[in-house]
Amino acid sequence: MEANPVLMAKITVSVVIGGFIVLLMQLYNLLVLKPKLLRAKLQRQGIRGPSPSFFFGNIPEMKRIQLQVHATPKTTATKEYDHPDAIAHDWPCTIFPHLEQWRNEYGPIFLYSSGNIQLLCITDPEMVKEISLCTSLSLGKPSYLSKDRGPLLGQGILSSDGSIWAHQRKIIAPELYIDKVKGMVNLMVDSTTSMLRSWESRIENEGGIADIKINDDLRSLSADIISRACFGSNYSQGEEIFLKLNTLQGIMSKGNVGVPGFRYGNILNPLILITKTRKLLH
Repeated sequence: MEANPVLMAKITVSVVIGGFIVLLMQLYNLLVLKPKLLRAKLQRQGIRGPSPSFFFGNIPEMKRIQLQVHATPKTTATKEYDHPDAIAHDWPCTIFPHLEQWRNEYGPIFLYSSGNIQLLCITDPEMVKEISLCTSLSLGKPSYLSKDRGPLLGQGILSSDGSIWAHQRKIIAPELYIDKVKGMVNLMVDSTTSMLRSWESRIENEGGIADIKINDDLRSLSADIISRACFGSNYSQGEEIFLKLNTLQGIMSKGNVGVPGFRYGNILNPLILITKTRKLLH
């Protein structure tokens, strides 16, 4: 008996429509319902925060606040010293102006979102101390660290969770014992002394006064200390590796964490850089 073409067409259309409805329900649950329920649960505990927009969360508001801060004329005067050459040390207001604004508005513990990821910001020292003492493996790293930042962080201790995190911490812990750390002091002093000598040489060559931008030098210093402590080599030998890592960091920082699908938009370049970096490490 031959199937009725009209009946088959109706069945096909019904299956397609049903699948589309299921997909919409899953997206609604992921993008709207789950974040809303989580926010409601925290709000019942007295934790408030800025209202998120659909899909992007509070990302548009973050960018707006940052643009406002960067557009505002900067003053170098401080409360302690009303002097035009004084340096302001309120760097959090410049780097994380949105967090500073929300902390002042909602208190030391508040909630905000990046895409569909809900983030709990805690600036209360006592609460931070209490959380740091928690040894439960269920209090682990958020999944977006291994998903959105996977090419950069991999499965390291900063992004791993559960038993993987516990195993890595067990391996790393002996290297951070006080005797081990004391043994690295001379290494740190040698690297820092070398950097200071380069600054002194630069000042002498420019007649006793020099304008030194220390960002790159401090980055090189950190890389040199890490190389000597972990690999027994200096920065000059691993310079190409660190340059690749810096490039990878720049690429990964351009995406919007938590926005569904954004981590797949520029995945080719990070993968190429990871391959090259692994070749250099071997």
